[in-house]
Amino acid sequence: MLKKILQRFHLSTDPPSQLALHLGSSTLALAELSTGRISHCQQYSYQQGQLANELSRLLTGVSKQTQLQLILAPEFYQVVQLDKPALTDAEMLQALPWQIKDLVSIAPEDIIADYIDLPGSGNSAAKINAVAASAAGLQQLLKPIHEAGINLTAIMPEEWLAGRLVTAGTQATMLVIHQPEQEVLIQIVRNGELYFSRRTRGFSRLHLASAGELADGTLDRLQLELQRSMDYFESQLKQPPVRDIFLLMSEADSMCELFRQSGFSRVQPLPLPAIANTLSSEKLLHCWPAVTALTGIAQESQQ
Repeated sequence: MLKKILQRFHLSTDPPSQLALHLGSSTLALAELSTGRISHCQQYSYQQGQLANELSRLLTGVSKQTQLQLILAPEFYQVVQLDKPALTDAEMLQALPWQIKDLVSIAPEDIIADYIDLPGSGNSAAKINAVAASAAGLQQLLKPIHEAGINLTAIMPEEWLAGRLVTAGTQATMLVIHQPEQEVLIQIVRNGELYFSRRTRGFSRLHLASAGELADGTLDRLQLELQRSMDYFESQLKQPPVRDIFLLMSEADSMCELFRQSGFSRVQPLPLPAIANTLSSEKLLHCWPAVTALTGIAQESQQ
């Protein structure tokens, strides 16, 4: 993913690494894959303005032969959906910054972008999910990694990874992910492909909501967001109904029970991925982007 970024910054395109680093707005999460399992996953906090120093500290002692995947939190990129232009893949990457310049708040000459195709929706125009970031900003983020001499093999946005948390199948599955101080991420996956993805507004402090606050409208508003997402998936994308809903958030068991009481029958906490079955649910909540980045490596090694 984001192959153009790798090419522009002259990064390696060798097979993926054994380490994954998730870069959040105030936290870093580092996961390690060993013998097909997540052997280490730890989250670290950093203060505003101290990201470069914390990255340098965290990477001190890491072998220069280590291969690393970097996952960016939403604060470091922008996502837009648009009709797919009738261009070749190579032409798309060249034209994409100008195709999305009016949809993002990054200067066109500073945009670096990549995209994924979204599955077809009947007779409607083909669409893409495009990710845009500031090239200058990325250069600053990558500087400590280059200085550490580590082989960076991939740069990925969170949105393109969440679907790996569920087993691919013909039935549509909804993922609802909430990390503390982040907006809720709602995704619908079918046949291993991302069909729908959006972030809500107004739920960044959902983890702090009391039972009274949930009962006093917060839960109803969240359920409405989920229902609207499912309605769009069925009516606009012409897809069969969502079968299962998986929650990855604090107090997931309690939230699932509240959802079931409101008529959402097939809702449950997200099962731990096979490669991360030694982690607690709370650890997975904070480290899921790094964990899922390594899932692809584990799957490839088993083929």
